[in-house]
Amino acid sequence: MMTEPSDRDVMAAEQALGLLAGDDRAAALRRQLAEPDFAREVERWRDRFAALFASIPAIEPSAALGRRIEARIDGRLSLAGRWWRPTAIVSSLAAASLLGVVLLRPDPTVGPTPAVQPTPAPLVAAFSLPGRDMPVVAVYDARAGRLTMPGPMDIPAGHDAQLWAIAGTNAPQPLGLFHAAGTDIVADAKAAAPFAPGTTFAVSIEPVGGSPTGAPTGPVIASGALSKV
Repeated sequence: MMTEPSDRDVMAAEQALGLLAGDDRAAALRRQLAEPDFAREVERWRDRFAALFASIPAIEPSAALGRRIEARIDGRLSLAGRWWRPTAIVSSLAAASLLGVVLLRPDPTVGPTPAVQPTPAPLVAAFSLPGRDMPVVAVYDARAGRLTMPGPMDIPAGHDAQLWAIAGTNAPQPLGLFHAAGTDIVADAKAAAPFAPGTTFAVSIEPVGGSPTGAPTGPVIASGALSKV
């Protein structure tokens, strides 16, 4: 029996496919950061789409198909000289069509699933920093072992801002100090193993050079849990 997909299912699937933009993408990102169940739903869709895309052979669209697509938009947008290309448009249409097919399948978990390793997604955390009206999205790069967020950050004179990682019930793990990098601020976040989604990153104000005790000694001004996007 087919069931009508909920608005939450549709948003999670569209976010997994990368079909959202602007305010819609921002709303989905906020839900990922605030609702663990929604974040898991997006990840579940990513895994399912990865398996489906792997089973579809790559086909280069013909030039005639690109011309027909261009004609359909009534000449309001010329494809010549822009970043739009027939391949990109057909890929987007194929993704949207695939989304509709998968959402209406009676039971998409039934049957064998090809063993596919999805491409690792970046991890983000939303921080509410003092003096900022909106949460700041920090991006964690596991390969570089670095956390980056838009600057600046207000740090009292004679102090440093230090990054901490908290996984489960473990004690906070001291990481690097924030420093300016152009318009961004970055902190070293290297560890023996990359941090996983669900790890909480926190920022505290410490004496110059960082906490002398290995634990936060000053006020924690921001914290956020890592989530895939």
